[in-house]
Amino acid sequence: MRRDYLRRSIRISAAFVASFLLVGTGALGEVVQKGDVRVTFLSQISPYRLPRSEPAPIKVFVAGHVASTTGGVPPQLQRMKIEVNRHGLLRSAGLPSCRIPQIRTASTAAALEACGPALIGSGRFWAHIVLADQPAYPTQGRMLIFSGREGSRQMVLVHIFTASPFPSSFVIPFTVSRTRGGTYGTTLTAPLPQALGDWGYVDRIKLNLGREYRIRGRKLSYFNATCPALPGADRAAFPVARTVFYFEGRKPLPMIVNKACGVRE
Repeated sequence: MRRDYLRRSIRISAAFVASFLLVGTGALGEVVQKGDVRVTFLSQISPYRLPRSEPAPIKVFVAGHVASTTGGVPPQLQRMKIEVNRHGLLRSAGLPSCRIPQIRTASTAAALEACGPALIGSGRFWAHIVLADQPAYPTQGRMLIFSGREGSRQMVLVHIFTASPFPSSFVIPFTVSRTRGGTYGTTLTAPLPQALGDWGYVDRIKLNLGREYRIRGRKLSYFNATCPALPGADRAAFPVARTVFYFEGRKPLPMIVNKACGVRE
């Protein structure tokens, strides 16, 4: 089983290389800035055509970059809130769940060994390690995304691991909650571990999200969406998500990600 999930992760990582080339050649994303903090965010959803009413499986690519316009160290990111459009659905029923103690101090391979069946995404991050009395040290590593649970609460667990300059791993738990009415129907909230801020700061991330599975012969997907086109229209443009970044000592920095979709009858 472990070998199968490792092969899947290798295939996902290959997709990141292609996505990185796309970002590097001028793909447009959302950019927000407040003071000297600038956040750039690129997302892609496939397929483009979706049903009008019944949610269908989707795959999501996400790339983000945080920087200081002065060239210095960005302020510490302390909390994130992601609100997903009510036409999107995170479905975990029947999917195995991962728990934080299983992966808290694990390498990427150990995390896959412990929670591979709950894997819903994978990616990479680029960061700078901040050590006392030394220049910031650039590093990079793997990110794994698992469907998680704590008691009765649904969670999304982000596992971060780097092998240099010394092995380090962190888990960022996003709590999933539902809301009724309004534009957004699902909210993911995460306080970033204090240890992550002391360790350094993440410059850039790239993620591919998507997991299909079967329960009693029925094909299901963790990520699902419909196209909210008006009756008679064959396409729609809509805010797919609203993200709020909470940086230390700064006012919240909100970002709305807009996308378009076509109707698949």
